[in-house]
Amino acid sequence: ESVWSDYYCADDNTIMVHISRLREKLEDSPKNPVYIKTIRGLGYRFARKEELYEK
Repeated sequence: ESVWSDYYCADDNTIMVHISRLREKLEDSPKNPVYIKTIRGLGYRFARKEELYEK
């Protein structure tokens, strides 16, 4: 809502589907994502550069 304002109506399932598709394209293992993190109760975020090089 803070990104799209009141003009965009998408339910949580729509967002989950798009994140899932992005993970399938970006991640080596979509079930264990590295690039797109889930923040429980809040949403999603991209991993910080430091997180990518920790492994």
